[in-house]
Amino acid sequence: MITPIALGPHIDYQYGESGRNYPYGASISVHDGSDIVLLDASLGATRPTADLLLLSHYHEDHVVSASTAAADIAVHELDLPAVQSWAGYMKHVGLDPGEWESALQSDFHWSPLPHATAFGSDAVFDVGARTRIRVIPLPGHTPGHCGFLVEPDDVLYLADVDLSSFGPFYGDRSSSLKDTRASLARCAAIEARVYLTFHHKGPYTVRSEFLAALADYIAVLDQRADRVIDLLGKGPRSAANLVGHGVIYRPGRRPGFADEMEARMCQLHLDDLVDRGQALKADGDLYELA
Repeated sequence: MITPIALGPHIDYQYGESGRNYPYGASISVHDGSDIVLLDASLGATRPTADLLLLSHYHEDHVVSASTAAADIAVHELDLPAVQSWAGYMKHVGLDPGEWESALQSDFHWSPLPHATAFGSDAVFDVGARTRIRVIPLPGHTPGHCGFLVEPDDVLYLADVDLSSFGPFYGDRSSSLKDTRASLARCAAIEARVYLTFHHKGPYTVRSEFLAALADYIAVLDQRADRVIDLLGKGPRSAANLVGHGVIYRPGRRPGFADEMEARMCQLHLDDLVDRGQALKADGDLYELA
């Protein structure tokens, strides 16, 4: 187990020997006196017993054994139904039922959180006498996906704005490419002393390095759009026809849900190109260049 790393007098993070790549992530605690708040619940990392668990969003790797993590649990109001029941989770994710359901629940120790409460986009949580956690709405990945700004330590936790080479993920039924773009622009506008993600990269303590990593991450969106345009240039295509051609997933091993998620993300890019006047709806579910 990695020794906890202090990011300020009131916040530290830890991860297990398996690192922070999915399905693993960081365990982040905010503390002031005897008060402890966790930001997400990860796999592979130890965590202190907390008074409150704040969830950045509903995805399975952020709610690991959440029912035992803290006395109180809260998530953004738009993501609340997806943690209260498995039916709510399935509705938001939008995958077909299958054997993967029981495996996912057991792998992440998933259980419903019917008593979880909702917070709004402007919520602020006090920790002890001196510390605050401000909600930073970053929707797109999920409708209620949030970051958290810890004050006065000036640490911005970006959750699944993970700055990975894969790029942003917006493959759930409830995801939004438009909101993803707006949220990434918001990340660039927020000044902080430290930038921390749940997976992969950072923490960043030099703003210029963070902005460079964020710019590379944002550029993946345009690379995907360019790939869709290139494929449409070879003839009309549907979102399903775009799957397997490197728009989202690179050649090689693909997760079991990849085809469905890639088709959904390709559809968002097709709709975006239509809105920008670069593509047209053709016959049926086909699209062509404008």
